[in-house]
Amino acid sequence: MPQNCPCGSSKPFAQCCDLYLSGKSYPNTAEALMRSRYTAFTTSNLAWLRQTWHPDTCPELSAEDLTTDWQRLEVVKAKQGLKKSIVEFRAWFNDGEHERALHEISLFKLYKKRWVYVEALPQWP
Repeated sequence: MPQNCPCGSSKPFAQCCDLYLSGKSYPNTAEALMRSRYTAFTTSNLAWLRQTWHPDTCPELSAEDLTTDWQRLEVVKAKQGLKKSIVEFRAWFNDGEHERALHEISLFKLYKKRWVYVEALPQWP
């Protein structure tokens, strides 16, 4: 039986985020991009994270930045716009002793006709 995608879509990985991470396709919504980025974090795909991060805000990333034990993703809400979009999510991880959640409201913008992650927002606008 095919393994479900880490992004929580309930689709097989090969029919979901792997299409993006392997370069076969590119997400056409900010939510799909965010889900693929979560999957990139779970699979240590630095190349995809760099490719999908706005160049003005992308930090230096290394393999050491991808050691978190991610467990599951919950999309709280998403607002798709024409040039910018917002996705609120919780990404659950195990810190070695407890399960915790990273809660973020993320800003995405179109850059060279593709959605990219820009930054975390302090609150829903």
